[in-house]
Amino acid sequence: MIRMIGSNVLVTETEKEDTTSGGIILTEAITKGSKPALVLAVGPHVTDIKKGDRIFIKWPEALPVDVEGRGGAIIDMEHIKAVLD
Repeated sequence: MIRMIGSNVLVTETEKEDTTSGGIILTEAITKGSKPALVLAVGPHVTDIKKGDRIFIKWPEALPVDVEGRGGAIIDMEHIKAVLD
């Protein structure tokens, strides 16, 4: 079990998709080199993101971690760029 502190968010990489559930088409320019992340846990100072959200982050800023045998990353809220609806 891991508990996030401050404005940190625990994520895992998800499959790249070309369209959001709301119908927004993600062009190659947006998705090239970028992969969505699934939120696994959020710190107490995180208000706009919740567990289960799919988000885009700046992956180079993420701290790789291993949580219960599953690869993940910890990222500060400031490096989250968008929530996929």
